[in-house]
Amino acid sequence: MKALFLALMFCAAQQLFAQQISGSVFEKNQSEKEIPLPGANVYWINTIIATVTNAEGHFVLNGKDIQDPRIVISFTGYRSDTLLVKEGKEVRVLLQNAVSLKEVQVVQDISHAADPLKMEQLSSLDLKKAACCNLGESFESNATVDVTYKDAVSGSKEIQVLGLSGSYTQLLTENAPLLQGIGLTYGLNSIPGTLIDAISVVKGPGSVILGHQSMSGMVNVDLKDPLRSDRFFVNLFRDQNQRSEANIDLAHPFSPHLGALLAIHADMSPMKMDQNRDGVLDMPLTSNISLLNKWKYINKGWISQNSFRYMSEERAGGSIYAIDGRADSVTYFQQLSTHRMEFYGRTGYVIPGEKYNSIGFQYGLVSHLQQGFYGLTNYTGEQRVADFRLIHDIAWSASNTLNSGISFRHLLSNENFGKLSVDKEENVPGAFLENTYLIDKRFSLVTGLRADLFQERIFITPRANAKWALNTTTELRVNAGTGWRTTDILAENPSLLASRRTIVLRSNLRPEQALNLGVNFTKRFVLDYRKGSFEIDAYRTLFSNKIIPNFESDSTSRLVIFDNLKEKAFSDNIQVELAYEVFKNFHVKTAYKFLHVYQLINSKPQELCFIAKNRFFLNLFYESFNRKWTCNATLQGYGRKRLPSTLNNPIAYRMDLYSPAYSTVNAQINRVYKKIELYLGCENIFDYRQSKALIDPEHPYGAWFDTSFIWGPLEGRKVYLGLRYKIK
Repeated sequence: MKALFLALMFCAAQQLFAQQISGSVFEKNQSEKEIPLPGANVYWINTIIATVTNAEGHFVLNGKDIQDPRIVISFTGYRSDTLLVKEGKEVRVLLQNAVSLKEVQVVQDISHAADPLKMEQLSSLDLKKAACCNLGESFESNATVDVTYKDAVSGSKEIQVLGLSGSYTQLLTENAPLLQGIGLTYGLNSIPGTLIDAISVVKGPGSVILGHQSMSGMVNVDLKDPLRSDRFFVNLFRDQNQRSEANIDLAHPFSPHLGALLAIHADMSPMKMDQNRDGVLDMPLTSNISLLNKWKYINKGWISQNSFRYMSEERAGGSIYAIDGRADSVTYFQQLSTHRMEFYGRTGYVIPGEKYNSIGFQYGLVSHLQQGFYGLTNYTGEQRVADFRLIHDIAWSASNTLNSGISFRHLLSNENFGKLSVDKEENVPGAFLENTYLIDKRFSLVTGLRADLFQERIFITPRANAKWALNTTTELRVNAGTGWRTTDILAENPSLLASRRTIVLRSNLRPEQALNLGVNFTKRFVLDYRKGSFEIDAYRTLFSNKIIPNFESDSTSRLVIFDNLKEKAFSDNIQVELAYEVFKNFHVKTAYKFLHVYQLINSKPQELCFIAKNRFFLNLFYESFNRKWTCNATLQGYGRKRLPSTLNNPIAYRMDLYSPAYSTVNAQINRVYKKIELYLGCENIFDYRQSKALIDPEHPYGAWFDTSFIWGPLEGRKVYLGLRYKIK
């Protein structure tokens, strides 16, 4: 009898799905109203039969030959849902924002397992593991991205991916390439950490849709969503060195379709510190204020998001004996005022129909002005950027999606340092194609090609990413692609402005070009009923042209020479990462990274300076069962770094050929109340500092003064306390 019943049920299921099913997908905003969600993916479980929702959130899914009556609904940034479809019922699905769900809080980096592109994502919950006062301090719990200082006076930072300078990593704000050139030098300090909703990190070239500049990686920063953000949010921060910060966010949904966000940020570091007693401030004196106004509209297939952001910053560093922040013939001081305005956004429309078909326009406008002085030399820098992209996205079938479009980028910049003037103007029209092909449920492939016209030459940029699911828990990814970019000599080397070196350009500098090859192996496992993951990846970046500042070929004359690459340059990266929940709510993530970054000189490899060949990472995270307490600690270990040779200097002005290996430890504890969250932390717990970072600081206008020899932390132990208050 039981066998007969099962047989009848099986036949009924076969009859039910011989035709098709239909339904609608919605999202819930902060006002608890449900609005249609266009572009959501809907597919039969364990098949490639799929569709996407139209402008009204509606879908129709073919059910021919389906035996398992379950469908999966997914959308980026939302918690996926799996439903058992019943006969004769219209499917109605409500997706919830994954970031806001307490029951699915992510305590480790999210790896997008279904995407051929190797991507890691840091959610707002990951960013709470540290104070995260700005973007440059948001990678403490991530092993992929390194953040380093550029010199020992200005406090400028850069990110490094695959051991390469941040200029080779495309830095995006909500898919808009705003931070580049002059703006990149202090750009990491310009975005408040509490304003960040998520950070996506891609190793390798990334998507051709977003441009040709990416060589080593791509970092995209998504800011808070006006329709989903807390109505009112305040963050207050203070550390023992008198660094203070305040953030106020106001979000208001005018309707289920329209919302606005106003964010105000201010920080100040007024305390003079000279812990190594060299007469020069360890960290610059800074004051910063920024405003963001962001609007979002979504209704009947239309999606539009627009943001305006303004930043004003004052930055000063140098001798602690400078009077009223001024330099004279014996006292060195540096001061810089920055004013930056951004307008960027995207507007798209989902064309009604059974197949997903949309068109979108992305745009970004930037005005960046900075002026000041380095010692007795005046400096001005000005940049204008306009970036536009028109994108058409169509799903030809359940397994094939094509993105195509055109782009245009205009960049105008001018830097003046004393008698040296560097002008740059670029007008780069381009076109691109990118196809995503799901061959079957185990193999997917993304291929892209773009062409850009620059200085009467067409640059072709091909890229490809493939993923092979060996089984349900194991994936293998392979990527290959090229990239190119133009250099900004002064902006990318601020340490040269605070030294007595003479800048020499040997020839007309050509665009830098590189080929990147990578492979990634990911294994997810369950051990003793607890989840874990193991990853290993290897990347090689091969430069056919690279502009490397040469400090060593003519060190007696104190020259730094910029020239096109005579031979090839390489960057080899191997990273092994293990994550595991050791016991309930206690997570451990550890990683080891090997970097070999070098160039060929007379066919012999020579390591590039200031790059640690070995790096070790360990993060421990615990959350109490009632979710009111969280605590975490992060250890970062760095191997020795090669330093520029100073053997031709007088003995008193020489530095070691290699820095020592060192490590730092940070820790933080959080306590969550109903509307208030308190956090207490300590950075550099064991107070490790680089004892000597400058050459001849007593004679800042002498021939040997140099601020570029920074390889470790200049700040010592730092305890901080913060408070977050929000009304949902």
